[in-house]
Amino acid sequence: MKAIKTMFSLLCVYHLSAEAITLKSKAGEVKFTAIGKPGFLKIRGESQGSIPNGLISIENEKLAGEFTFDLQSLKTGIELRDEHMKEKYLEVQKFPTAKLVISAMPMTQKDLESDLKKEFKGQLTLHGVTKEVTGKVDYKGQSKKIKAEFQVELSNFEIAIPEYMGITVSKTADIEVALDFEIQEKKK
Repeated sequence: MKAIKTMFSLLCVYHLSAEAITLKSKAGEVKFTAIGKPGFLKIRGESQGSIPNGLISIENEKLAGEFTFDLQSLKTGIELRDEHMKEKYLEVQKFPTAKLVISAMPMTQKDLESDLKKEFKGQLTLHGVTKEVTGKVDYKGQSKKIKAEFQVELSNFEIAIPEYMGITVSKTADIEVALDFEIQEKKK
């Protein structure tokens, strides 16, 4: 319900604004890193065959956007680990997607041509739970590329801490979302 209200608010503001721009994701990837215990073990995964799907809009000097991602496309390079991750921990049959909503990151249309680094706050829905996340955004204006990095505490999303043969994954995972955008619509 909150996501519907957010999208409705974005659409209303978009139509009332004198200047607005909408960008659509055209390529990208999601990566994660989780450190194991003992600490020499690093589990890395990335999307394969799926990109985060979504739009961002910039108006009234604020960036807002919503992205969804198919969790089934995550791969770690080890088939058995992928199976455990998807079936036992992420439960992709019940919760097939993750969603990130960014509601009001300061950004102007002039910033679209610049390279900049900013902090963001958003709402992440993962494993059926929605929680606030904060992170950093690195935006490249000429190429319209954006990379967002944030950390997820697994227990906040009711995800059990993965453990296998005495090796435990840390309680947090580092997430990186990289996207290429194209201008979908400009309104003045």
